[in-house]
Amino acid sequence: MQSDDESKIAELYSQYEQSMYYEARDILQDDYLAEDAVHEAFIRLIRNRNNLKDIESPQTKSYVKKTLQSAAIDIYRRNKKEREHTCNIDEADPVFSDFDEPEYIADLIDTLPNKYSSIIRCRLIYGLSVNETAAVLKLTANCVKKRYERARKMLAEILKESL
Repeated sequence: MQSDDESKIAELYSQYEQSMYYEARDILQDDYLAEDAVHEAFIRLIRNRNNLKDIESPQTKSYVKKTLQSAAIDIYRRNKKEREHTCNIDEADPVFSDFDEPEYIADLIDTLPNKYSSIIRCRLIYGLSVNETAAVLKLTANCVKKRYERARKMLAEILKESL
């Protein structure tokens, strides 16, 4: 038997999870980060569940939206700061060694289709191995290798065009 708080949170999740995900996806432009933002928002909502009265009320809708936006923006800022401090792409891949602005390359990574940008982020920015990347992204190692190769080619072409 569920307590009132548990049923309230379950109802809240059922009511708002999808819209929260899409809102976070619009802010973060990344499926995985959007899921993280929704998760973080629900943790915050659970902590402040006493502020939630009627799940359908405009006040609750507004509170949920503001909580989600705050969580998504926090994740965006954290990732931006992390990218600025850990983006050593030129050291990780000789294709980019002649380029002096790793932050520019990080921005270029964001322009790639998500299936390629996620591989590049894992491999170059976070320094994960092929197998670790495959585990994180739930792909095969061969798929990671092929997508990584394609993404490197795409980025190299973009860099050649920009020089």
